[in-house]
Amino acid sequence: MGSGGMVSTAFPSASEAAIKILQDGGNAIDAAVAAAWALAVCEPSGSGLGGQTTLLIRFANGQILVVDGHSYAPEAVSRKQVTKNEQHKGYRACTIPSTPATLEYAQKRYGVMPQATVMEPAIRLAEDGYAITKLQRRQMNWCLKDIAASPATANLFLKKARPFEVGEIFRQEKLADTLHHLSDIGVQDFYQGQVARAIAEDMKNHGGLITEKDLGDFTLPVEREPLRIKYRDYEILSVAPPAGGLQVLLGLKILEQFALDDSLVQTDNWYALLAEVTHTVFRERDRFVVHPRDMTPSLLKWLLSDERTSEIAKLIQANCSENTSEVEVEEPGETTHLCTADDQGNVVALTQSIQSLFGAKVANGQLGFLYNNYLCTCKRRPNPYQLGSRCIPRSNAAPTLVLRNDNSNAARPGGICQHEQKPVLVLGAAGSRRITSAILQVICNVIERGISLEEAIGSPRVHGLLSRKVYIERPAATKTLVQCLEKRFFKIRIKTSQSYSMGAVQAIQFREDGTFIGMADPRREGSAAGLDYNRQDKVPVD
Repeated sequence: MGSGGMVSTAFPSASEAAIKILQDGGNAIDAAVAAAWALAVCEPSGSGLGGQTTLLIRFANGQILVVDGHSYAPEAVSRKQVTKNEQHKGYRACTIPSTPATLEYAQKRYGVMPQATVMEPAIRLAEDGYAITKLQRRQMNWCLKDIAASPATANLFLKKARPFEVGEIFRQEKLADTLHHLSDIGVQDFYQGQVARAIAEDMKNHGGLITEKDLGDFTLPVEREPLRIKYRDYEILSVAPPAGGLQVLLGLKILEQFALDDSLVQTDNWYALLAEVTHTVFRERDRFVVHPRDMTPSLLKWLLSDERTSEIAKLIQANCSENTSEVEVEEPGETTHLCTADDQGNVVALTQSIQSLFGAKVANGQLGFLYNNYLCTCKRRPNPYQLGSRCIPRSNAAPTLVLRNDNSNAARPGGICQHEQKPVLVLGAAGSRRITSAILQVICNVIERGISLEEAIGSPRVHGLLSRKVYIERPAATKTLVQCLEKRFFKIRIKTSQSYSMGAVQAIQFREDGTFIGMADPRREGSAAGLDYNRQDKVPVD
């Protein structure tokens, strides 16, 4: 809890970096970018310089926008150039990294601190190192064979061909040098300079497809309008395709068609409904595949319309939801998410990723970072997201903001304006498609069930897969619920309580008295930190 600002990230060192920036006079954008740079150091399994980043920002004046940093494929990518196996790991699996450009763009345009100040915590973290955690050692063991197969990658992340022990200090001198260089010279060097040449040379030496021309031609992130829906007495905003906000908002619009009273939300039927809804939104995503450039306002309006979602809800009620014969494997995604808020009214939700666990499983040995493997999300058959030159991968990232109208101003001529809407919740998640189900459930836990943010994030989760399997965490997997799910799904997999594989939410809640509550998901290793006022000074609080 705090009154002077709040952050929630996926690793304590990143939260410390962000809270220090707020304490020193930075705004929520500065803090978010500082945390993102830090996570590129201390959470290499999920994010880094070789990945992509997207932000949803609400400014103090009520303006809301998306800084869209989705990456795209190198020019030479084609089905002939990239085999199915090469899409998943190795130097040909990579899209052009957008994280450095996106972080610099957002901070320079909307932050108030020098870029060197915002990058300094990440540089220090890379130089001084941090203690390896139990989860990080487990993650490395899961991918040990692939990491060890790449000498450059093994040299960066392993110790004598083995993962670092829990508690050992992990230092990254090469990454520290790269961050120092970008801080001094500017991120443009990543795309048109010494770093760009080092990336292109590394790609050439290992059969990769990213060239100096690809990097030099890379376009800056773009500012977009967020998707918006009305949900009961709230307005909920998220990020349009190729991100995953549409699935979150569609899920909420479907749920809105049901009478979500205590007879539903406090019973096993609630989890059965959530399982069906999370299955349905991904079925609908595959039924109506639209390229981002073709996502017109009228199409979006129809996709999220009451008429359409009412028909979908009727099919769910009648147990007529279509089965999906295609079997899809959903790997635990290794995205990372963070939220920041300052005492001026600025709020940020930021999601970044290198796609799979440790991305492409290969790193630039000279520069110290892992490449992403986003091409694994591109279809090999005809599809708007088909593998090809400069194709855009599809993402599940869904930075999300919940607003409530200030009804005290409702009688004013012209109605309620943006600046008269009060933030209630800002959140996002890691976990591939589990991002959607996790965000849906946390929002509904807060709004529909009226429970605390801590309970909302810690409560058991359910996730319905496109292949009509379903995951359910204990202790929600009662005999009655399992029997109910067995009538609608092919296979039930019961997960441990607060399972790693069920996503990881970071969130901030805004209270009526102007204070904040921050919460990091207990399923992983995140932390929240806040500021309190004490004699006009901002004092960090856990």
